[in-house]
Amino acid sequence: MQSISAANYAGKRVRLRGWVKSQDIGDWAGLWMRVDKGREMVAFDNMQDRGIKGAKPWSTYDVVLDVPADATSISFGILLTGPGEVWMNDLSLEVVDIGTLRRERSRAPRCLSVR
Repeated sequence: MQSISAANYAGKRVRLRGWVKSQDIGDWAGLWMRVDKGREMVAFDNMQDRGIKGAKPWSTYDVVLDVPADATSISFGILLTGPGEVWMNDLSLEVVDIGTLRRERSRAPRCLSVR
């Protein structure tokens, strides 16, 4: 996980995008992102409703949240519940237009393993 200041993203929509590969996931895995105002969470998505399950080849996944103007921090990472393994690489956090949610990538990344 990583936490950053929300100052450069205040009042904007941001997308966390990353390449993820999975193996033998017994429950689910997903990218996650949280926006906070001080100690209060104001936006959150962990892909639980669309979790990565089983074995999946390298694919891009997105988490998109609106960052309120008074937000103070953005935290993000990847999680794994239950047995299995996930690899992630080439994470990006970028400002996007309201209608922009996904774009395709063509190269496979180097990996970081999480168990």
